[in-house]
Amino acid sequence: MTFKEELELILNKELDVLKELKELTFEKTDIIINNKIRDLEAMTKKEEALINQIALLEEEREKLLDTWGVAPNTPISSIIERIPGEKGDLPHIKYEMHHIMEELYLRNQLNRDLIEENLQWIDFNINLISNMQVQPGYGKDNKDNKIPGKSIFDRKV
Repeated sequence: MTFKEELELILNKELDVLKELKELTFEKTDIIINNKIRDLEAMTKKEEALINQIALLEEEREKLLDTWGVAPNTPISSIIERIPGEKGDLPHIKYEMHHIMEELYLRNQLNRDLIEENLQWIDFNINLISNMQVQPGYGKDNKDNKIPGKSIFDRKV
């Protein structure tokens, strides 16, 4: 098997894993929006498994490059330029990987922003509950019966 064929094989495997990761990341957005915490935990475990697969494939790619006398940190575009003759699917694979990585980056930013927004909302509600306690009772006289200094949460750290 030639260097180009081996590299294409590894990069295609990485591309497949990236596509799966992209699908999970888009599903994660819906899970965050719908506040499905348990599903989010399961999704995170799946993502970790895919990231580990990519790490293993990257190690395999680095070994291949080392075997053929190419520095492991050499950019793919430089490697493609150095391949004599027909480049095969390598330029297409490179383009597709780059495109998916951009989409992943943008979607992960959106997911991070949504999570931060949810955390701010939770923090707001906790502060609202902890700072304003009303004595139980009925009628108009009960509106201003706040219990100063009494809270259901202990805010000591």
